Amino acid sequence: MSSTAVRFAVIGADHLHLFQMVDRLVAAGAAAVAHAPGGGLIGMYTGWQKASEERSADAILADESIPLVVLAGIPCERAAVAVAALRAGKHVLSDKPGVTTRAQLDEVRSAIDGRRGRPWTVLFSERFENRAIGEAVALARSGAVGKVVHVVGAGPHLLSAKHRPEWFWDGTATGGILVDIGSHQADQFLAVAVGADGPPAPAQVRLAAVGNAACPDHPAMQDVGSMTLVANGVVGDHRLDYLTADGLGTWGDVRLTIVGTEGVIEARANVDVAGEPGAEHLFVVDAAGTRRVDVSNRPVDWAEQFLADLADGGERLMSQAHVVAVCDLVLRAQQAATRWGES
Repeated sequence: MSSTAVRFAVIGADHLHLFQMVDRLVAAGAAAVAHAPGGGLIGMYTGWQKASEERSADAILADESIPLVVLAGIPCERAAVAVAALRAGKHVLSDKPGVTTRAQLDEVRSAIDGRRGRPWTVLFSERFENRAIGEAVALARSGAVGKVVHVVGAGPHLLSAKHRPEWFWDGTATGGILVDIGSHQADQFLAVAVGADGPPAPAQVRLAAVGNAACPDHPAMQDVGSMTLVANGVVGDHRLDYLTADGLGTWGDVRLTIVGTEGVIEARANVDVAGEPGAEHLFVVDAAGTRRVDVSNRPVDWAEQFLADLADGGERLMSQAHVVAVCDLVLRAQQAATRWGES
């Protein structure tokens, strides 16, 4: 299967990440040939991908000429579609979170059991789309700051309440704040603490908490969360929230700090507050001094790697074990979470 021959279909159009995913795949040579009806963003999608043909989900899954299904529906609905697609022999590229419950992850595991390569991919876009985050992880893996000791991740988001769909406020639909946006931080933590081959044993959840600090009109909403993770002697402290002030000028101030025995790496994904303009800022402090690292020439090539993996059953982008481990870890953190502010 060559990348230029990969035909894919979209099932579920409820998150804007869909447009980023499809745009990268098409730019890498794949073809958006079909989509299932439904989803809050389907009108926008069909107006953009005019050559995409509307078909039922069953017809898409039965079409042997479509080896890849892209999922960006309501989070709690993605796993069932993924399982059906996997059992139909398809590969799946899902927006995060790929699952919202333990039972869903168990079903996905059963569906991928015995399959070669990485048939089920969840795209953790913070790492694969943001060049500063991607380079920070690569530098840490290369030993640029010695042995990694501590990872600190922050994922503050703008609430943008008036633009959110109804399902956004439902913790059952999203899986909760740690499962949803926390999957980015868990991905980055495991990528640094464990590396490319997946953990030899599950990472541990030391502490976790979730709460509702600023959304009284939506009491089931979790707008703040934290988790402390441990793997291979590395501690990870992670904070997620929807408390970003409107004045920031972007959707959130995502940060990743990696502390090693010989230095510190800090990535600021979206904004360098009161510093340089633009996004994708990366800093390194080591024995040689302090420096800003230019990541402007770093390729965002996850789609090319993904399509190459489809062609030969490889795991260039990340391993199947890593994808499963991230999902498992955030589900355990969400389950273990106490109420925010309570001891």
